[in-house]
Amino acid sequence: MNIWRVGITTGMNRESAVCAAFASLTASVTEDLGPDRVVDTLSSECVRLLPIDSLEIFLPGLNFERYPTADEEGPAIEAFETGSEVVVDDLPAEASRWPGYVARMTGLGYVAVSALPLRAMEETVGAVTFLSAENVVLGADDRRLGQSLADVAAHCLLQDRESRHYRTLSEQLQTALDSRIVIEQAKGVLAERAGIGVSTAFQRLRTFARSSNRRLSDVAHGVVNGSLDSEILLRPGIR
Repeated sequence: MNIWRVGITTGMNRESAVCAAFASLTASVTEDLGPDRVVDTLSSECVRLLPIDSLEIFLPGLNFERYPTADEEGPAIEAFETGSEVVVDDLPAEASRWPGYVARMTGLGYVAVSALPLRAMEETVGAVTFLSAENVVLGADDRRLGQSLADVAAHCLLQDRESRHYRTLSEQLQTALDSRIVIEQAKGVLAERAGIGVSTAFQRLRTFARSSNRRLSDVAHGVVNGSLDSEILLRPGIR
C-alpha cells in the first residue's frame, strides 16, 4: 500500500481536506474549466484523500489521454452498467470473470479493486476504479467518501454538458437569426434595384442559390455587400 498522507487522515486536517476537495470539484464547473478539469480534480483529490495506489476513470463518450477508455470487461463496466459498487479484494481469483482485465491489472501489480459508479440523480455517467497493490479494498467510510466525490463529479460533468449544449444552441440560434436578417436585407436590395416585389426577390435569391449550389445566406451576403452582381439574379433564366 502506498504511504498515505498521514497528516490528513484524522481530525480537523482531514475534515478541511475533504471540504477543500468538494470545493475544488464545484469550482471546476463554476469557472467553466471543462470536463478535463473535473476528471483531473476528481483523480487528484481521490489520490490525496483515500488509501489507494492508483485509480482509473471510465467515462463513455469522452476520451481523455490520461484516462484511457476502459476494457470491454471489468469492475468499472459493471459499476457503470449496474449503478452499484463492485468490490474485489482478490483480483487474480476473478480471472474467469474478467480474463483480459485481470491479466492487465495484475501485470501492473494491482490485486484489489473498488469500483464506484459516477452517478447524478438517476443517470450514471461512468465509473471510477480504485486500485491497490495489496489484498485490501477501501473500507466502508472511505467508499462513502469516494462515492460522494464521484457523485459530485458526475453532477459537475452533467452541468458542464448542459451548459455546453445550451451555449451551442444559443450560437446556432444567433447564426440563424443573423442569416435571416441578411436575407431580409438582400430581398429589399434586390426588390429596389429591380422594381419587383420582395416575394419575387426572395424567389430569385433562393433559385440562384440552388442552381449555383450555394447557401442562401451566402448569396444574400453577396447581394448586400456588393460582391455578387445582382444583375445575375435578375436574368430571365432565373425564376
